Amino acid sequence: MKNKNIIGFITVLDPRDKTSWSGTHYRMLKALEKEFETVVVLGPIPNSRVISGIVNKIDVLARFFLNKKYNKEQNILKSWYHSKYINKRLKNKKIDLLFAPASSTALAFLNTKIPICTSDDATVDLLIDYHPGYFNFFKFSLIESKYIERKAASKVTYFTFSSEWASKDAIKKYKLKKKDVFITKYGANVDYKPQKRNILSRDYNSTIKILFLARHWETKGGPLVFEALKILLEKGYDVTLTVCGCTPAINHPKVNIIPFLNKNIVTQEKSFKELLYQTHLMFVPTRADCYGIAFCEASAFGIPVITTDTGGVSAVVENNYNGFTLPLDSNAEDYANKIQILLNNLSLINNMVINSMHKFEAELNWDSWGKKMKEILLSMSN
Repeated sequence: MKNKNIIGFITVLDPRDKTSWSGTHYRMLKALEKEFETVVVLGPIPNSRVISGIVNKIDVLARFFLNKKYNKEQNILKSWYHSKYINKRLKNKKIDLLFAPASSTALAFLNTKIPICTSDDATVDLLIDYHPGYFNFFKFSLIESKYIERKAASKVTYFTFSSEWASKDAIKKYKLKKKDVFITKYGANVDYKPQKRNILSRDYNSTIKILFLARHWETKGGPLVFEALKILLEKGYDVTLTVCGCTPAINHPKVNIIPFLNKNIVTQEKSFKELLYQTHLMFVPTRADCYGIAFCEASAFGIPVITTDTGGVSAVVENNYNGFTLPLDSNAEDYANKIQILLNNLSLINNMVINSMHKFEAELNWDSWGKKMKEILLSMSN
């Protein structure tokens, strides 16, 4: 039965866009709409040309004079504007509880007494000098970014994170009470439950189709994937690679490149579904990742994952259970050897396929997330 509490859903981006934040905002919105009668969408926050112009100029000056960057997403100007916009949206609205995923800039200067619950996959402290977009900020920008997130945290009742990696850092950096922090794993960005009969009918005795699913070739470990593929081919294994989401400058008869599949377009979503049904292994040795929605999608389709033990990845891929997570300093030969172990042991692959489906059904789906989030949100109103 749906709960009658009215939920305000705060996002900077458009939560109705299936590509926004890897589809996470969209899935969260749909999951909450299953649990509550009324979910009021308060985003997206429209861009301000004036503020964007000022922020861009600061970034240009920082690059010219300091050879450094400015955090154009987390800064006082943009946060003030975001909070002001949400304050206006809340005016004269009856809302019982607020849910704000990845929206620290909208919360920092928010003026409300409504209980707030957040959801994030990392803290800004974890992102700095780790995530590709968070390198080389000049000192004031670093201070400002951390200030925004801490100020936002002071407005929050409950915090949810997608991994223990993120939750532990938040407790330490924000000095949060453990009872106010929860781990709620995100689900796969799919509208359907993949058919088991299609998954279990894959043939592992013919050509093994490996999938690299990512928008960024370099930062997601694409060069390692290509080198490992060549090693496997030299050893005589019948393998192919499909790259989906980016367009690396490689030309090889065993490599197929699909620039991008937009899940907002029905025909392309169907193509995405067919691609995953045909895939035997997902291979994304990411250099930095806070979670890994693509890995959730792999589990949904019973696809073992070969990746890296970094950031929050282990929340999705358990080493030797639904895939392999190798150390960050592993080379192409190391990855090729792991894949070779799977190719030489069909019973191990089959076990990982079953384990992947179990992990999706138990944890990595949005229905489970929605039910847990409902409990957390309602406990704020008690």
